[in-house]
Amino acid sequence: MSAVRLLTPILALLGFSLLAGTPARADAGMAAAAVSANGGLAACSANTGKALYDCIANVLDRLSSDITAPGVPETRRALSNAAAKLRAATTKAQALSAVTQCRALISGALAKVRALGGGYVAGWGGGAGGGSGLAAVADVLARAAKLIQTKG
Repeated sequence: MSAVRLLTPILALLGFSLLAGTPARADAGMAAAAVSANGGLAACSANTGKALYDCIANVLDRLSSDITAPGVPETRRALSNAAAKLRAATTKAQALSAVTQCRALISGALAKVRALGGGYVAGWGGGAGGGSGLAAVADVLARAAKLIQTKG
């Protein structure tokens, strides 16, 4: 009987999470993936120049892959494109431009989410988390840009 009482709240929580909408899962998934990406950027700080750009590109590709919730293909595409541009970059200016362009796209989507009072923007995210996932991704990109500025 006590096992049933212990399992009931857990099962209720699992049921709720399965019923939660795509926007909530996407926002939470992006925020969790961004935490991991920040750890990856910390490891990149030992590099300079092209090795740094390639390391950051790997982090952005992983970030894109780690965002597994449906409904945010534009966010994932922006990150993948930035990673490709970073791999092609041969100068600090090119690398910084790749990250800055991606950050501008993510920040634009976040501005739309905030304009909707935390609403979901198709392809990008938002919703129940009020854009916290997009904000976390934008923070990763800001940190990547700072790393390129100081060590690139």
